[in-house]
This record gives sequence, structure tokens and C-alpha cells, in this order.
Amino acid sequence: MVQQVEISHLLDDLIKPLFDKHARSTTFINGVGLVRRLEQYASEGRLKSTTLLCVFDITGLYTMLPQEESLDILTKFLIKHGYQKVEGIPVKGLSFCFARK
Repeated sequence: MVQQVEISHLLDDLIKPLFDKHARSTTFINGVGLVRRLEQYASEGRLKSTTLLCVFDITGLYTMLPQEESLDILTKFLIKHGYQKVEGIPVKGLSFCFARK
């Protein structure tokens, strides 16, 4: 279990900056970000009386998803955004490097 936690932290350190770069325009991480996004939507005329809002909090995501599935999703995300390597690790090799043995 400790090894999985260490792998999760390593992947988080490697991948989070890349994810943030590509997903920043569609995500926010705190109340200030939410308010700013709502103000932006309102100023663009996209906030309607029929707009549905959903708020959720994810804790321990790495332990909630099956490791193999998570690595497959991660690999697809990186390839979609044009990455061949992350810190010298070939993207297609991530599943092999980090898969549970």
C-alpha cells in the first residue's frame, strides 16, 4: 500500500502541471475561482435562470479508481495533448512502469 501511495504522489508531481495547463480553462479549485467563473459566465450571457450548478469534492482519487484504468486514462490524456514523454518516461510506458506487480 505504501508503494502505491508513493507512486500516486510521483504521478501527481509529474502530471498535475500538465493537466492544469490543459484543463485550467474548464476547472476551478476554490470559492474565489467559482465566483469569478460565475461572473464571467454572467457577463457573457451564459448564466441563465435554467443553468444547473453542481459542486463536488473528490478526496483520495488515486485510491478510488482502479490503478490500471487510471493509467490508461492518463496515457490517453497525454497522447491527446501531444506528449510523447513526461520527464523522460515514454507516455506509452507509464502503464508498464507503474502497474502493480
